[in-house]
Amino acid sequence: MYEIEFTPEAVTDLRYFRKFEQNVIIDAIQTQLPYEPTIETKNRFRREPPDIAD
Repeated sequence: MYEIEFTPEAVTDLRYFRKFEQNVIIDAIQTQLPYEPTIETKNRFRREPPDIAD
C-alpha cells in the first residue's frame, strides 16, 4: 500500500474547485491510488506532460 502526500502546489490547485468538487477529487485519489497506482484502468490513466513543460 502506498501513502498519498499532496504537494503544496496540488493543494493550491485544488482551491480553484468548489468545496464539493474538492471532496470528490480527494476521495477519488484516496480510493484509487493507494493500491497499484501505476496500473492504468478505465478511470485512471497516465498523462503525458504538457509541451510547455519542456
